Amino acid sequence: MKKNLLAYLFSLMACVCMLLASCDKPEPIVPGPGDEEGQDTTVVTYSILGHWALDSAMQNVGGNNIDVTAFYGNNFQLTFEEDGTLITSDGINEVPMQWNMEGDQVGFIQAPGMDPVMYTVKELSAEKLIMENGAGTDYVTTLYMHRD
Repeated sequence: MKKNLLAYLFSLMACVCMLLASCDKPEPIVPGPGDEEGQDTTVVTYSILGHWALDSAMQNVGGNNIDVTAFYGNNFQLTFEEDGTLITSDGINEVPMQWNMEGDQVGFIQAPGMDPVMYTVKELSAEKLIMENGAGTDYVTTLYMHRD
C-alpha cells in the first residue's frame, strides 16, 4: 500500500513538473533600433467607442479664444456605438446620426446624403477625448470631453 501511494505521489509530481515546464513564457521585450535599453516601447491605442461627456468647448475666432460651452449646454454628451450610430444628447433630447472614422478624422453624418461634419481627434486616451473642427478656417472649435 505504501509503495502504491509513493508511486502515485511521484507520478503526480512528474505531471505537475511537465505542466509547469510546458507553459508558454512571454517573449522578452528587446529594444528596437534607436530605443534606449530598458525603455518601454509598447504603443497603447484607445477606442472612441462609448459614452463621452463635454467638459468645455472653446472656439478660436481670428486668434481670440471664446468659451462656447454654454452653446452646447452643460449636459452635452456623445455616444459612439460600434455599428456606426452616434447619439448626441443634451441630457433631455437624444438625436441619432451616423459616424465614421479614418485615422484621426471623425465624420458626423447628420442625415443620409449630407456631407459629414469632420473633426480631428487631437487626443484620445482611456478617459479623455479632445476633438477639433474647422482646422484651417477662421472658426476652429475644440471639444474637451471625458469618458462617462
